[in-house]
Amino acid sequence: MNEVDGVLKKAALLTLALSVFPFTQAEELNTGMLPKWELGLGLAALSLPDYPGADQGRSYVLPFPYVIYRGERLKANRDGLRGLLFEHPRWDLDISAGGSLPVNSKDNRAREGMDDLDFSFEFGPSLRFKLRDTPIESLQLRFNLRALLAVDGFPGMSYEGWVLNPELRWQQQLTEALSWGASLQTRYGSDDYHNYFYGVAPRFATLNRPAYQADAGHNSSGVALNVRWHANADWRISAAMSYIDLRDASFNDSPLFKKNSGAYFSLSMARIFWRATKRVDLGPAE
Repeated sequence: MNEVDGVLKKAALLTLALSVFPFTQAEELNTGMLPKWELGLGLAALSLPDYPGADQGRSYVLPFPYVIYRGERLKANRDGLRGLLFEHPRWDLDISAGGSLPVNSKDNRAREGMDDLDFSFEFGPSLRFKLRDTPIESLQLRFNLRALLAVDGFPGMSYEGWVLNPELRWQQQLTEALSWGASLQTRYGSDDYHNYFYGVAPRFATLNRPAYQADAGHNSSGVALNVRWHANADWRISAAMSYIDLRDASFNDSPLFKKNSGAYFSLSMARIFWRATKRVDLGPAE
């Protein structure tokens, strides 16, 4: 792969990951009659570690597609991609997705000489209990169970374990144009999930990086804050920050584990260019 192709591939994979940025997803509190779909373009600035527990990170400024789809069973919005399986006034079950960004091992001291970390996405069921659900405020307890699939070229992919992600998520509409929210999360991973990021195969062992096999167990805990502003009917601006704590991680003795905490930041703006003429009712507006 030449350098241009590599840059384009990385940009595309980063674009896919923007909607599932760790610990920063926010609930959309739209109400009333809204377009079934909206399409636009945006620009995002990101700052994040190469992987949780890394002592090196990257900053990116990238374009991304802004996609809203409000179907009965399939939804795509700032809350990520969801496929609703069952809905009840107090709880629902759906399919949700997440992801992580690729890491070129040449650019990370701890992983130098090892295989790269491919773009990966997480996919699985999400059970959501609606502790509070009004047009201006949402409080949910979620249990997300996802399989990790690493993409090594297209369409090749490999299963790399699972992660359980309980989460308490709150979102409030302050004004018609401004909302903010927060979330508390913890994560538990299988041994193969942890080995994907923190394992060291014998062939990659060195004097300073012994072979290592990760165990299943606690992964991390985190807190996140987000703010979203509808500047007008067409412009969307959002900012998010999150902090994760890995001090009690089951893999904290890995030679690839360099830092027991990490911070993520994002700032984005998007403009909507196209809207569906068909409207859908999302409930009573206030």
